[in-house]
Amino acid sequence: MPFDPTITIILLIGTAYAIFSVFMQRKLSNVDKMYELRATMNQKTKELMDMAKNNAPKEQMADHQKQLTSISMQSMKNQMKPMLLILPVLAVVEYVVLPHIYPATQTFTLLGLTLSSQLAFIAVAFIVGIILSISFSIYDRRRLKDKYNFGLLQPSHKEPPTNTQPV
Repeated sequence: MPFDPTITIILLIGTAYAIFSVFMQRKLSNVDKMYELRATMNQKTKELMDMAKNNAPKEQMADHQKQLTSISMQSMKNQMKPMLLILPVLAVVEYVVLPHIYPATQTFTLLGLTLSSQLAFIAVAFIVGIILSISFSIYDRRRLKDKYNFGLLQPSHKEPPTNTQPV
């Protein structure tokens, strides 16, 4: 089946939405603050695990857990902020703009799949959004590599020193 040139408009709209979505996520959620919160949460989690291993007083552990919960809530609020703008724009494009461009019954063939205009838009926005998000994540990790631990807990046990001298 030949390529339908009208799908180009759907591809452009989906790509534009994905770019807008990723841009707003990065702008509103403050990427540096997210990495800082993640590093703080990881440090607090490690400290809490060490406290549990060392049988720390329950009050001290409860206080530490409260701090960890507070940081976690702050991180979640920071991640949800962009959705207040992104989801309404998605609804407007999906239910107002696309039906005016193409009727809901019109289908397109994209990569061998027959899709409606709205489903084609969602598929393109999703795929392009994932690619952009992964690309920016790799970029951020390289940029902030030395500053933050990137969510990897370091082992709390220490390796015994290696003694190479004969006894």
